[in-house]
Amino acid sequence: SSRGRPNKTSPTRCCCGRDLTSAGLSEFRCILSHRLMPRPGCLVPVLLAAQTMTLTHAFLPAAPMLRRALNPLSLSRRALPVLSCSSPRRSAAPNARWSMTSAKDKPFVLTTPLYYANGPPHMGSAYPTMAADVVASFQRLKGNEATFITGSDEHGEKIATTATEKGMEPKVFVDGIVSEFEALWQQLSINYDSFIRTTDEKHAAIVKEFFQRVWDKGDIYKKDYSGHYCVGCEAYLADDEMETIDGVEHCCKIHRKEAPIRQEENYFFRLSKYQEALEDLYKQNPEFVQPSFRYNEVKGWVDSGVPDFSISRATIQWGIPVPQDKDQVIYVWFDALLGYISALIKEGKEATLDEAIDSGWPCDVHIIGKDILRFHAVYWPAMLLSADMPLPSKIYSHGFLTKDGLKMGKSLGNVLEPSDLVNQYGADAVRWYFTKGLDFGGDGDFSEERFVFTVNADLANDVGNLLNRCLKPLLKNNGEAFPDYQTPDDHPLRAVVKEMVPKCAAAYEDLDFRGAGEAALEIARAGNKYMDDSAPWALFKEGKTEEGCQVLLSILEATRICSVLMSPIVPGVSKKVYAQLGFSDAEWDKLSWDDAVWRDLPVGQKLADPMPIFNRLELPGEAEDRAKKLEEQKAAKAKQKAAAKKNNQADVEDVLRVEMRVGKILSAEKHPDADSLYVEQIDLGEESGPRTIVSGLANFIPLDEMQGRMVAVVCNLKPAKMRGIESAGMVLAAGTETVELVEPPEGAKPGDVISVEGMGEPTPDELLKSKGQMKVWDRVSEKLLTNDGLGVEYDGKALKTEAGALSVKSLKGAIVK
Repeated sequence: SSRGRPNKTSPTRCCCGRDLTSAGLSEFRCILSHRLMPRPGCLVPVLLAAQTMTLTHAFLPAAPMLRRALNPLSLSRRALPVLSCSSPRRSAAPNARWSMTSAKDKPFVLTTPLYYANGPPHMGSAYPTMAADVVASFQRLKGNEATFITGSDEHGEKIATTATEKGMEPKVFVDGIVSEFEALWQQLSINYDSFIRTTDEKHAAIVKEFFQRVWDKGDIYKKDYSGHYCVGCEAYLADDEMETIDGVEHCCKIHRKEAPIRQEENYFFRLSKYQEALEDLYKQNPEFVQPSFRYNEVKGWVDSGVPDFSISRATIQWGIPVPQDKDQVIYVWFDALLGYISALIKEGKEATLDEAIDSGWPCDVHIIGKDILRFHAVYWPAMLLSADMPLPSKIYSHGFLTKDGLKMGKSLGNVLEPSDLVNQYGADAVRWYFTKGLDFGGDGDFSEERFVFTVNADLANDVGNLLNRCLKPLLKNNGEAFPDYQTPDDHPLRAVVKEMVPKCAAAYEDLDFRGAGEAALEIARAGNKYMDDSAPWALFKEGKTEEGCQVLLSILEATRICSVLMSPIVPGVSKKVYAQLGFSDAEWDKLSWDDAVWRDLPVGQKLADPMPIFNRLELPGEAEDRAKKLEEQKAAKAKQKAAAKKNNQADVEDVLRVEMRVGKILSAEKHPDADSLYVEQIDLGEESGPRTIVSGLANFIPLDEMQGRMVAVVCNLKPAKMRGIESAGMVLAAGTETVELVEPPEGAKPGDVISVEGMGEPTPDELLKSKGQMKVWDRVSEKLLTNDGLGVEYDGKALKTEAGALSVKSLKGAIVK
């Protein structure tokens, strides 16, 4: 039929060059053995012909072959259910937004890069692996079958050279490296389904079949070539991949080393033949590469022209031989990339491309670093088209990691060892920071101080502290079993859960781990606010035990749901939440996304003894410093008591009776019922943990400037409730109309004692709680001022710590209170 026939000025062509404007039997056979290069409006007659032939059995190839042939650039095989000889696939809506959801009869397949086995794993390899594990866990939680693929790229010049330098056979050398990767993945709680090694026999079989298909297509040829070669990249470099560094020209932008001229005769892949196909791919599927700014980068590469590239080497023997030429080995991208396919071959199955398709190919998402984006987004699609293989659904490229703002490297001595980090802080802490704590699509920076602060604020404070605040009073006032209680439909926490659960799921779908983590934390933060607003401790004091227990039960149910949402990222912490609530290991093992709905805690279920679900992290040396300070504080208090007894405390200088110490704001947020107040969690170096302090600074200092600040705190004032929240201290600030925080000197640490120069060690009262004692602070504050040098003084004498004097930024002659 001529209906729907494309315009003669833009004919439909197979990649072999055949004009397919009229889709007859011979043209259809061509499609089956080669590949349709579609243009707008050209696909319909070919598919109609294909359907007709399938239905009439005029031409009936094997199902995998038919699916391969009819897999156009912008449609996955699941978008053509009527053409499959097996069970139908779910259709894709026209122009549908990409979603991380696979076909119902196909596993969700995702991959990390196959890591180059020339050295131990580093944080650059742990980073995408943790992300992929989170995605796979989320898919399984939703009830989908997931196939999570990782592995090792074990061939190549660098590995052969390194093994020789160590006096080892290459295979023996890579065996040792692979064992280190597997050990780290176990440390990080990585649950992969397939670890493929490019030295596996099934991989070699897949590579040879793939190479033969491309060879038969006429897409491989041999030529003598000369160009700038980077051993680190295992590739010849284009001009835009090189730069001049310290006067040295032609340096690789990634490895920052000179790429010398290398000349050899190798086999090449006709990438240029697929120029038009790649242009169509990116025109028709703008979400093929994510994030969007990476897509624009790739499209720029394609639009500027794609040159053929070398796929073999004659200078080394460590690799898979070229089937047609035993003097050459298949190199890098025609080897390593095929691991994504060979990994799908199950034990006992024949290692063929058709078997890989039946086992789950194409991949739903490749997670890779931006340094190998060109190979995955330009080379790989063209290779698959040449071999008549379906394209992956999506490529997600993350950025680089830095440490303290600097690129990591052995020369700088700032390499971040993931194994050391896990040993010191635990797997959940590492997983949380490198997923929720960073913007996965962009570059991310690691600072140990920020790492500790972020993890403590989120896991120890927001979630762990909330659980602990509920369990102890519930056990005390209700006993160990949950009572019969049904949360009202209009309960404020139910509303938060209803909003945050789909928001969290959508974030996981988009690989927005920060957004997913924040959605889960919003539930915990709402629980903390509801606790403060409802004050169950006050209800218990008033004899309203049932009402107080109902408050705690609703918060615990919200916390349970929060743990479900967090479980793909921090399975250990989430499992501990479930255990504290009395759920068994068997019930945890059955956890699904359906459990993230409000259902109230089971009546009669017994609570476990309260235990911390996450211990607060401390920086190296912090524990020793804390222990030393505690001993010093004990000694000082003993000295103070002796002095008070000897001299009569009323005769002691007022300022010496006030306990002032350095604190660090771990977190600050707006008071739920007072716009002018902040509620801060402040570390004062105390064994009991941070204090909650309410300060009237919200109208003067932006909230983001409060986070992580070092401050001066009056510690022995009588605790007072400020709009329902008890404040256990006061943050010192200077000024009235313009207000600035009093700042401890650089080098001061939480818990450091603040004293007055020339007045000896303070001998503070244990608590300034009586009316007479409260007047002590009133008299002291009258003499606290800033001077012309921006220092803080008491009666003309500097306030100081062992690290130096306290100060303000700009206010001179301002009162301090």
